[in-house]
Amino acid sequence: MRYAILLAATAAAFGLSACEKTVNNPPPVVETPAPAAVPVPVPVPGPAGPEGAKGEPGPAGAQGAPGAPAEPHPAEPKPAEPAPPAEQNPPPAR
Repeated sequence: MRYAILLAATAAAFGLSACEKTVNNPPPVVETPAPAAVPVPVPVPGPAGPEGAKGEPGPAGAQGAPGAPAEPHPAEPKPAEPAPPAEQNPPPAR
């Protein structure tokens, strides 16, 4: 009995150590520093300048053509008649 337990423990140790060990170490991540921020001049609006001179009114436009007579509207379809009211408690179907 002693030898059976010893033999089982030895077989287990060899069996477990023979397996390929998977290493879950990701490759190292190389962090590159962000490029240095370069100050960019931003135009800032200043105060409004003086108002310009008023322009002259433009020439009058051409007279429009008279309107055409209205076309008659097509006859609208009559609404469908409402369905008869349904029974409150219809008899069971056989």
